Amino acid sequence: MLTSCSSQKVTSQFDITNTEKDIINNFLKFELASDAYKYRRNSKVVIIKNAIPKKQVLDDYLSIIRNFKESLIDTLQAVKMRKEFENETQYYWKSSDFRIKNLLTQSIESFEKSIKKEEYLNLPPRIIIHLSVPLIINDKEALVGFMSGGGDLGYTSINSGLILMVRNNENKWVFEQFLGSKYS
Repeated sequence: MLTSCSSQKVTSQFDITNTEKDIINNFLKFELASDAYKYRRNSKVVIIKNAIPKKQVLDDYLSIIRNFKESLIDTLQAVKMRKEFENETQYYWKSSDFRIKNLLTQSIESFEKSIKKEEYLNLPPRIIIHLSVPLIINDKEALVGFMSGGGDLGYTSINSGLILMVRNNENKWVFEQFLGSKYS
């Protein structure tokens, strides 16, 4: 079978930056400490390997902020970012990207198969999280898209949305605001 190189999406692995790792780990620390997970504190955390594309985070953000007067991203910047993300390479999370101990990663295909075949019934309680690589807006602001759910009943939604992370005066990335979710 012959295929054109231009029609195939590149899926080679690359590493995320230390800044992106800091943002995502600080987000997870904040998110998993929230009340949404209080009954699941001892559950294993499973990260879906296939990261949510930055283009999807940008589109979700632009969809959510339509009703707000101010935006982190102006129209020209949005057009430029969309063009930049047109040929975005799929990122696959690795356990080494995270500071959480005993964290597992699972491909989206394997996760969907476990639901279809009801394999989750034989697994211990889990928190399943699907994350984007942080979309860094500028040196002080970044967006993180995520969906989380409990893995004990297949997949029951816990939380989802877009989070604004900001760099504080101590040069640490911290939660600033839940911007909303197009899923709720």
